Amino acid sequence: MRKTVALLALAIVAATAVPAWSATEVKMAGDARVYGVFFANRNFTGWDETGTQTEDRLTIWQRLRLRADFAANENLKFRFGMRVDDEAWGHDYLTAANPQVAIQPYLAYLQFKWPGTDIEVTAGYQPFSVPQTEVFYDSIVLAADDGDQSSAALFVKIPVIDDVLTIEAAYGRLLDAYRTYQPTTTQVGDAFDVYRLALPFTVDGFEATPWGLVGVYGKEADPEGYFDAGLRSAGSYLDPAGYKDNQNPMWWGGLALSVTALDPVKLYFDGIYGNAAGSDRSRNRREGYFLDAGLTYTGLDWATPGLFGWLASGEDGSLANGSERLPVIAPKWGPGTSFLFDCDQEFANNSMGINPLGSWGLALAVRDISFIDALKSRLTAAVMAGRNSPAGLRKAVWATGGPGEYVTMGRDLAQGEWVFGLNFDHSYELTEALTLTLQTGFASPQGLKTSIWGHRMTNQATDAWMASLGFLYTF
Repeated sequence: MRKTVALLALAIVAATAVPAWSATEVKMAGDARVYGVFFANRNFTGWDETGTQTEDRLTIWQRLRLRADFAANENLKFRFGMRVDDEAWGHDYLTAANPQVAIQPYLAYLQFKWPGTDIEVTAGYQPFSVPQTEVFYDSIVLAADDGDQSSAALFVKIPVIDDVLTIEAAYGRLLDAYRTYQPTTTQVGDAFDVYRLALPFTVDGFEATPWGLVGVYGKEADPEGYFDAGLRSAGSYLDPAGYKDNQNPMWWGGLALSVTALDPVKLYFDGIYGNAAGSDRSRNRREGYFLDAGLTYTGLDWATPGLFGWLASGEDGSLANGSERLPVIAPKWGPGTSFLFDCDQEFANNSMGINPLGSWGLALAVRDISFIDALKSRLTAAVMAGRNSPAGLRKAVWATGGPGEYVTMGRDLAQGEWVFGLNFDHSYELTEALTLTLQTGFASPQGLKTSIWGHRMTNQATDAWMASLGFLYTF
């Protein structure tokens, strides 16, 4: 811990020690969070996803984010962000006298305007996502999660019609397993590159952003399996496992619409279709769609109610033809900060993390409830049901080695299975920069199928309860 503090101090000094002759302006900002989470039956069982470990119900966490902006002028800037990531007290770098280094960069990018133009270029380790309407927090395909899920990328923004039409083009390298040299003299695909294009169009009361994302995925790009659950099909786990082709094309197309012309009523819609490994063996392919829509009302002084819904394609009963769910890379999506989804909660490690793919659902959220000065609350209720074939999930469990390896009971829902979730959250401003936050959640699964998950898992299934309390300091 001493080494961690020392490194952080040196980083702060380096960021602020700008010579007097330099014209560079430096600004720093960040946040610190310390919070405790009580979580009973996180996976509806009191075990981990595979049913092989028992949970600890009470954990205390903390995290730090610090970013520095270096601006030579309004046309040339650099942002550097450091973090001490969410970790439990008594573990990893938060053990007594632990010498481990905890600081890691999470932002490092240069941003400038091409001389003589309004073309903006951003290069480096940066937030990189595809468009999704703001009421669902971030993208179901590739999210930046407020900078926490950055990518190495080059992003170019070209204004075509001032304040109306823009071209956004980007390239990102998400994975590179072997860096400069291959492990043998036989060339294998070891990188995952993506190319993004979006055309944001904005007029008074209306915003539309058609977008596309194309990827080239090397068959050995992800030896650790970081993206397996989102990109692969269950059939791809059968022998011979993995992709056949050395390079696999992947593509997504979408449209994000926001209508504010009816203010205080605001409407939102997203439509997305994607295909992964479409030229590989049929059992390795994955393609599907995801639709969501939302309505909010901002005409009340004391609250902002909203109604949200979604519909996603689900698995059929066969492994031979691949997966029928939308392929996703790094999703962070959720309606109304629902406790069912890992999205924009103030604290981490306190949501159910249910997969919205292969499901449909509705959520009602009342946000920014305020009857007392300095106290804001939100109440969100959500219900979701599965659209996956029970036979398809049963075969997926068999092909991938058991429940929790690829699909998880209570998180990936079959037809006839459904989940209800309720959360009631509160933030009280102790000072302008310091808030005391309480979050509570309840989730109940219904109709879980023994034919898919087995007697041991379904007999253990019960309701989940969560309460978290902590401090959030922003500076």
